[in-house]
Amino acid sequence: ALIPGFCVAFVIALLNLILVFAGTDIFKVLYIPFSFVSNIADTWWGFLIIIFLIHFLWWFGIHGATIVSSFYTPIVLANMAANVKGANHFFAGEPMNAFVIIGGSGATLGMAIWLFSRAKSAQLREIGKAEIVPAIFNINEPIIFGLPIVYNVQLFIPFVCAPLASGIVAYLAVTSKLVHKIIVQQPWPTPVGLGGFIATASWEGAVLAIICAAVAFVVWYPFIRHYDRTLLKKEQAMATEEIK
Repeated sequence: ALIPGFCVAFVIALLNLILVFAGTDIFKVLYIPFSFVSNIADTWWGFLIIIFLIHFLWWFGIHGATIVSSFYTPIVLANMAANVKGANHFFAGEPMNAFVIIGGSGATLGMAIWLFSRAKSAQLREIGKAEIVPAIFNINEPIIFGLPIVYNVQLFIPFVCAPLASGIVAYLAVTSKLVHKIIVQQPWPTPVGLGGFIATASWEGAVLAIICAAVAFVVWYPFIRHYDRTLLKKEQAMATEEIK
């Protein structure tokens, strides 16, 4: 893995060097197709588009959160500062990690718990064992690359729709003032509930985070259950072939 990794880094560095000599750089080039994110970030429909983009890129194996957040981070920081002074922006601080992508991109915390405790196939059970602790801290690369979710057509819909569902719930709760606005930027690995509590400095934020995680799992459940059954049948067929 080190050899292709080095080759990729070398090619990108060379490409960036050429762009620098041309009067630009690779970051300015990447800004062109994603710059619109900065203009739509503080709208409800823009917020949903951002969630979709993050997960659409992740499905291809590209770290969507890192790419897209680089464009909206100045906005959420400015909005958080405005909230402290009395404004009421939802898209402020770390709303993604507080309410939307609990357990990691795809909002997979509930699904990780289900894999650990209820999965029947050996593959998903083992992934659940590897993922259960990282998921508590919003880390889910074992699921994204081990399940896998990347390039997995069967799991594309829940991977995108679960965070969209939790995002809608969070947006409505905060903008309707049922939950306090975000005034603190909590560390992204903060566990579910605690992250919402820190972000809003209120117990309502903690409850909202747990509700969002539950909503995301409801979206995930029929898909991951079907996928588990499919893998179990394959494993049973392979075991039968080995006996023969």
